Amino acid sequence: MDKAIATDNLSDQQVKVYLENRKLLLLSKFLPQQTAGITYWEQLLCVGFNPDVSRLEAVVRIKQPGGYSGGLCSTGSHEFVRFFVDYHDGAGFQDAGLTSFKVSDIPDAVPHTKHPLHYMVYIFLNDEAHRRFTNCDTAIIPSVRAVLSWNSIPSVNPADIPHFGNVVNADIQLKRKRIIFWGDLIKELGIQEKLDVFPQVDEDFKLPVIDKPLPPVEQFYKMYKGAGVEDHRTFYSSLIPQLPEVAKQATGAPVFDLDIISKIGVNIGDLTKVITNPIFDNDKANVSYEELTCVGLHTNSDTLGAVIRLKKTTGFSGNLCTAGSKEYVAFWADWNNDGTFDEYLGTTSVTVHDISNIPKDGLFYNVALPLDFSKRLKSCELPNVVRIRGVLSWQTLPSTTDPNALNFYGNRIDVRVQIRPGVQDGGKLGINLFDVNGVALSNIDQSGISTRGLAYSSAVFPGAAYPFGGLIKLSGMFTNSGASGTTFYKVQFLDTSGGTWQDVMDKQKFQIIESSILTLHDQDPSLTGGWLTYLPAVPSKAEKLSLLAFWDSGSRNGLYKIRVLYTKDPLHAPANISYSAETYVYLDNTGYTVNGAPSAALDPASTLDVIIAGGDCKFYNKGDVISGQLKVLDQFFSSWSFSLQPAAHITPLGTPLSTFIIPSSRSCVSLADNGNNGLAFTIDTKYLQSCGYTIRLSATDRSLVGYRITFLDGSYIYNLTSHYAEKYLGFAVLP
Repeated sequence: MDKAIATDNLSDQQVKVYLENRKLLLLSKFLPQQTAGITYWEQLLCVGFNPDVSRLEAVVRIKQPGGYSGGLCSTGSHEFVRFFVDYHDGAGFQDAGLTSFKVSDIPDAVPHTKHPLHYMVYIFLNDEAHRRFTNCDTAIIPSVRAVLSWNSIPSVNPADIPHFGNVVNADIQLKRKRIIFWGDLIKELGIQEKLDVFPQVDEDFKLPVIDKPLPPVEQFYKMYKGAGVEDHRTFYSSLIPQLPEVAKQATGAPVFDLDIISKIGVNIGDLTKVITNPIFDNDKANVSYEELTCVGLHTNSDTLGAVIRLKKTTGFSGNLCTAGSKEYVAFWADWNNDGTFDEYLGTTSVTVHDISNIPKDGLFYNVALPLDFSKRLKSCELPNVVRIRGVLSWQTLPSTTDPNALNFYGNRIDVRVQIRPGVQDGGKLGINLFDVNGVALSNIDQSGISTRGLAYSSAVFPGAAYPFGGLIKLSGMFTNSGASGTTFYKVQFLDTSGGTWQDVMDKQKFQIIESSILTLHDQDPSLTGGWLTYLPAVPSKAEKLSLLAFWDSGSRNGLYKIRVLYTKDPLHAPANISYSAETYVYLDNTGYTVNGAPSAALDPASTLDVIIAGGDCKFYNKGDVISGQLKVLDQFFSSWSFSLQPAAHITPLGTPLSTFIIPSSRSCVSLADNGNNGLAFTIDTKYLQSCGYTIRLSATDRSLVGYRITFLDGSYIYNLTSHYAEKYLGFAVLP
């Protein structure tokens, strides 16, 4: 699964040289190319996807006690992970999002601390548009590429390999469409021309997809037998509830009646002996169908995650049109690091199915369990490293009393994780703010003069120091919040240039996940004086995005503060209200301005413009060199680039634009880099066949502009983009 050029075994001299490079925060592009993929300090281990909630996860191993730019009490450094997804639609790997976590020097000399440490990161994938009404046996299987890069934001080019970090590829399964629109069905059946037969049909009419029952036992048994599935796997879910020694761990009613199974010639006694007398080692039971591969902790949100690999096409209790089966993962903690896992933390699961087109390396899934570690926090002077165990079990709940127990199918993995620093709250209601627009608060500058409120100000350019814009998503969780609906809160913002605190009054939609079931809940703070009701309850209920509130920042610009007020008092008496820390965010909602009209000179009123000397739509002889000027100006300039169409008439075919358009692109190189004004460029037409051409200048800024996509089923996912603008010019090359 790991396609990186991994460099683990460095010589002492190499470690010394590369460590100096890390200390100096050298740009990776200045390092020798042969050093790409150094995994001595950090390594991306695995990637998985949960189709129930559209969550992509990755687990990163931090291997060394030093080399991360400071201890826990310092700003340290950051590990960035960018995800790409190839839906196999001809577009190749497309950027799906960026995330990060803080990493620090944690000496192994600290009591009970020993590397490696395992961290988890995640993003949510906008996969709704790619789901299909496939047949029941085949799935839509995209490929995911995750790129880990230390302290330098990974390139948006999926082919780039970072110098400190690596690349991992994995195949994932998308959820089958769960809502049928009549219009979609008409297209699937190819009967558009027969619509006059159904004159009263509403194409927007929709029906939910209902899971089908499994086929009759004879048919099911024959199908599984032909696929090489062992009898004890085929009827495992039917046998388990009947076995006294494991009945308490059973999940749901039997799939088939044992009498019916016996009538088709299956010896129930033989199967029972196999299941009740398993032969396996200490860490693995039967892992021929599924295996737990990675476990890690998302430190900001106190969320444990695990990645599961499915290895076979059949043996998961039904295809995509059925309810399928469950892969369960239980988590345990060894808080004293004495070798005994003394606390059961909870169990979570993901649904899996028989899939005929599973790739040879398998499919990779993930699970996540949000927790409340507020009673376990320690100061940054005392690194809090604990052992965590993940226990996988198929179709049977793992034990909640014995951390060493394994059921017939599954395995366990032990890792060390680092708990976020903090102050124990003594059991009182508290708040843990995670991020703003997906950027951890530790990655938003709170003290700089020129960079206050900007994201990733300590990362190297290109692509650092991001402002925020559009829909601002504030994520977090309340600690010691109790039962769902018993904590109340409001989100406020303040313009630091003047004014008073204002309540966020935007309507909210929360997606609550309970046992992989997602339900939607609307709240309107304008009806309650700005107050919202907190619906999650750790660990049984979670908000899909860990969302506290969306704030539409509109046209606001400049430095703002955000804070949260919270209370257990349903009457919101001022004496009972607590306040979160205030967080600076810098807003940029300006974007580029473009005058689309052609002209002979750059428009002084526009921030993006391009001209060709002599004017637009002129004719040139082959071999002429066309001159022009461009203008791309923005306080938070990111990049600009040219494109040319039709590309098929470039000779030789495939010649890079940078060969004959000079310059053809540029990226930001520093905080003071605001772009270009009056930059000259040339186009050498000797590389162009006789034809009419369109040249496009496009540009983006660095603003993290949030927006919300509403899915067909009424749920939504949150995405990020940036301000973008473009302008086109035309010209022709004569024979």
